[in-house]
Amino acid sequence: MKIFLLTLSIFSAVHSTSFDYKHKHSWDKAYRLDLDSLYAISQELLKNDEVFKSIKHLNDIIDNTNDKNLKLNCYYDLAQIYLSRSNDYEKSIRYFNLILNHNFNFGTNKNSKLKKHDDLNEKSLFMIGYIYHNHTGNLSLAKKFYEKFLDYHPNSDLISSVQYEIDVINNMINEYENKK
Repeated sequence: MKIFLLTLSIFSAVHSTSFDYKHKHSWDKAYRLDLDSLYAISQELLKNDEVFKSIKHLNDIIDNTNDKNLKLNCYYDLAQIYLSRSNDYEKSIRYFNLILNHNFNFGTNKNSKLKKHDDLNEKSLFMIGYIYHNHTGNLSLAKKFYEKFLDYHPNSDLISSVQYEIDVINNMINEYENKK
């Protein structure tokens, strides 16, 4: 009787583990496709000026995914939305900083339409400097982020724009100091 119960419990454990793995694995794959679809929907909603619905979709993805690249792309999109659609510069900077605070790199699917971590990081660093300079008027923070950009991304296509912004900031600071 004990051997029968032992065999039955081992049989149950093996089969339930196998079932759970297949069920979980197929569910994760389907769930991943749903999140990808949700991300595509959020992009379409933005194109149709349904900003609040897009924000909700992006936040739902962030709350439900373990995919770091997908999450960082959502952060980037939210930062852009808060910058350009609602002029909430503090929130925009907060989302750009979430991207900058991820100091890792990860592979992306070649067929993925998502931005890569390096691109997100580069653009986020530039955008924070841009917001501080052109929207909040905090020249010292703008210059700090632009100088970080030059240090971290010396081969970027944005170098000439960053250098131009730094030159403008320096001229503004010099003009202010000469008026004293």
